[in-house]
Amino acid sequence: MTRLAFLMLLYAVMLWPARYAFYGLFAEWYYPQIIYETGVWTIYLLLVTLSVSPVLTLLNRVGQGRSLGRWLLQNRRHFGLGSFIHASLHVMHYTIETNSASWMLIEAISIEYFVAWIAFVILALLAVTSNSYFARRLGRRWKKLHIWIYPAVLLSLAHWYFFDYTEERFVLLGGCFIALKLAHLGLRRLPRRAAHG
Repeated sequence: MTRLAFLMLLYAVMLWPARYAFYGLFAEWYYPQIIYETGVWTIYLLLVTLSVSPVLTLLNRVGQGRSLGRWLLQNRRHFGLGSFIHASLHVMHYTIETNSASWMLIEAISIEYFVAWIAFVILALLAVTSNSYFARRLGRRWKKLHIWIYPAVLLSLAHWYFFDYTEERFVLLGGCFIALKLAHLGLRRLPRRAAHG
């Protein structure tokens, strides 16, 4: 499979839950469904993106899986871009449904929407600078910039919590975020082993 074909397949899989965004605009089920799917998959793919660092650290420590490590490094930004596409669809359909700039401004100052807008701005900045050009241009500052994915995840989870999209799932997603960060910190303390295969 060529690189282009693989990326087309990867994005098709990542965006499949958002298929409602492309048809059924005036169906009664439409708006709640697309807002829910794009919102939760924004968070899912952010967590997938965050999981790459602890997995890479684990592979480095055990000295195994170099090919998997290369694959993860090569595709991590695409998981992040998939998350941003879902977030963009989320915002786009919220804008279409609200259909009022003044009302959106009023809602934006309430905490549940404010945290969402800040998260979206961060994700947009990370998406724009995710390519090799900005990585080279920014140098060491690039990594410092992309650490902002952590506040973006926290703000997205806060948005979820304020709208109370099932507390059980909020606890699960929040627990995954904490576990990933603790795993990364813990694995970094382990000594490296000689690499194999």
